[in-house]
Amino acid sequence: MMKRQLPLLLLLISTAHAQTSPMADGIHQGRAALVAGQPEQARALFTAALAQPDGNRADTAAAALGLGQSSLWLGRYAAAATAFRMARAQADDAGTQQAADTGLAQALNAQDYPRQAYALVAPFAEGQPRPTLELLRAAQSLGWQDKTPAYLQAVTPPPATGYVGTQYQLLQDDVRYALSPQLQGSFDYSHDSDNLDTYQVGASFLSAPRDNGNLMQRWGVAAGSAWVDDPSSGRQLDDVALLAQLRIADSQYIDLAPGIGRSGSWQYLQGAARWTLQTSDSFSLSAAAERAPILTDTAIQQRLIDDTYSIGVSLRPAAPWYVLPTYYRQTFSDGNHRDGGTLRVLLSPFEIPDTAAAIGAELSTRVYHSSQPSRGTYFNPAHYSSTALGLVGVYSLDPRWKLRATADAGRQNIDGAGAGVYSVNVSLEGRLPDNGRLKFQIGRSSAASDSNGGTGYWNNSLMLSISYPL
Repeated sequence: MMKRQLPLLLLLISTAHAQTSPMADGIHQGRAALVAGQPEQARALFTAALAQPDGNRADTAAAALGLGQSSLWLGRYAAAATAFRMARAQADDAGTQQAADTGLAQALNAQDYPRQAYALVAPFAEGQPRPTLELLRAAQSLGWQDKTPAYLQAVTPPPATGYVGTQYQLLQDDVRYALSPQLQGSFDYSHDSDNLDTYQVGASFLSAPRDNGNLMQRWGVAAGSAWVDDPSSGRQLDDVALLAQLRIADSQYIDLAPGIGRSGSWQYLQGAARWTLQTSDSFSLSAAAERAPILTDTAIQQRLIDDTYSIGVSLRPAAPWYVLPTYYRQTFSDGNHRDGGTLRVLLSPFEIPDTAAAIGAELSTRVYHSSQPSRGTYFNPAHYSSTALGLVGVYSLDPRWKLRATADAGRQNIDGAGAGVYSVNVSLEGRLPDNGRLKFQIGRSSAASDSNGGTGYWNNSLMLSISYPL
């Protein structure tokens, strides 16, 4: 979550008017309320000041800056953006314009509009810590960290205290991490009601990104092993893959992981590819393909592979809402195929005032039809559908560690038989010494997966990932 405070210097740049007036008095009182840590009172005072008829352009810009500041402090980001746009329109000098643009960029970043935020501050951020902070935040969201070194080199870093200093240090570390070669290790474990245990370990290496004009690229390699055990037998699978991450003309993103796998004498091709086109903060289009063995003992024994092809979009009808429909097709090596789709409607977490917490919501649905159902090798009904409604909670333990939890409940239908389903997941993400990263997640779900499910089914899972820059 984003701390709202802006340095009060941004509010003091429009103080050239010497005469007192009701509007000027309201501005002074609003600033005093902000200094006293009373953003609600400050917001009311700045709103009242803007309603006065006696203000000039400088007064109006100053009052709008104050209104934007107090709205940011209260987490009212849409209102803050409106106020800063008013300040931009009334600004009569470069300093006021840049202060309004910096405040607007913070409000836009808080609402997940990083392209707009980046475009606002990029022209003047060089050499200035506060706009550079918002530029770094936007670049991180967009995966544009390779564009930031010149801005970092031009700034004298602020003291690592307070909001600006702490956030600047964290984002600077994020840039260094993103621009370095990376080594990652992971461990996954799951246990379900069928007494199927799946263990997976993996390691990967990614090179530092290289920027060649309109093409950013980084390359790497990954290797892993999986063990699939049930009460009667166990299977081991090993795989290796090449990795590529590409960004083309700042709007197309490509992730590739082609590889090969082996289980005993069985060798197979596997991997994944994903292409995303993102032309704005409110729309993206993606297509993906994935090939992998089915991780059940009987499926591995029969050497079953499935290929999944999908296409989806991400839409934002309003700032807090995301609508993500996806169509997919799975083809299995036993001749079966599935046509299905998912729909997720997300409400971005809203910050809870005077806390380090935020809460949001999600509605998700899934449906598919299988051409050759119920052969007993893997979960394979003729018709499957599910709908669930859940809550999303986020809590910042401190600026470096974040706890996230989701819980949902709903209903699934398997060939006409309905049953209630639920899932709970908790994850912890944070920073390790020497700029490392850690993610830990545990969860439990009773909803069917693509290969396991049925009446009374449940699955417990655990995941740990650690990565370091080299």
